[in-house]
Amino acid sequence: MNWLQLIERRHSVRRYLPDLDAATVNQVRFICRETETLNSSFLELRLVGGEEIHRHLGLGGIGRVTAPWYIAAIARDDRDSLLNLGYSLERVVLRLTGLGLGTCWLGVFDKKAVDAQLELKGAERTRILLAVGRAAAAAKRMGRRIMPKRLAVFAPHSHRDSLPWLTVLEAVRWAPSAINRQPWRLWFTAEGVHLYSVSRPVGKAYTPIEMGIALCHVQAACQQLNLAGQIKETPHPKRKGWEYWASFVRT
Repeated sequence: MNWLQLIERRHSVRRYLPDLDAATVNQVRFICRETETLNSSFLELRLVGGEEIHRHLGLGGIGRVTAPWYIAAIARDDRDSLLNLGYSLERVVLRLTGLGLGTCWLGVFDKKAVDAQLELKGAERTRILLAVGRAAAAAKRMGRRIMPKRLAVFAPHSHRDSLPWLTVLEAVRWAPSAINRQPWRLWFTAEGVHLYSVSRPVGKAYTPIEMGIALCHVQAACQQLNLAGQIKETPHPKRKGWEYWASFVRT
């Protein structure tokens, strides 16, 4: 599996064929069960049939994507849990892309109704739905409004020319985010890359999930490029308006 190719191939699919064969459904269940996580926070990725979800989709007609299956991402509502959700579910997305399946992240739905449908109680609730199925038609990949030079800082002696940091930057640039707002910023050094977010007035509640998605793309790109390392919090540069999240540190 080539992670960079999967990142390039992935796009949001909003129109689906009506069903999936049983073998593929079982593959999706296995991937949900065995996906890599970022930390030890509680996370359940539950595959749910579309008939259980369709009536709870969209609010005021916004965000209604009808698919044969959905993955309900069930987690607590704290920073580490949502960061873990974004990282882990995006790993699932990339693996499903490798199966030829389409996906779409959905944050706008009747969460109370879905939680009741899934009989959830306590602090663990459905934070995100992921539509899953085979695309009904070829979809055009959405462009990115923010150019690479606005997303990253390259520190002096970051070995920009000898290390494949531009490839890592491009992998993060194509990560999905709410309304394509791309809140992430990256600071590259010789030792690794630090990940930050910038504040946006719209979609702020999704920032922890989006930063988990970005970390997934950093990790996957570095793995494909044979850059050994680990994700952790570490001393980092500071910049006004940038909130630090984590770093990929070379080993």
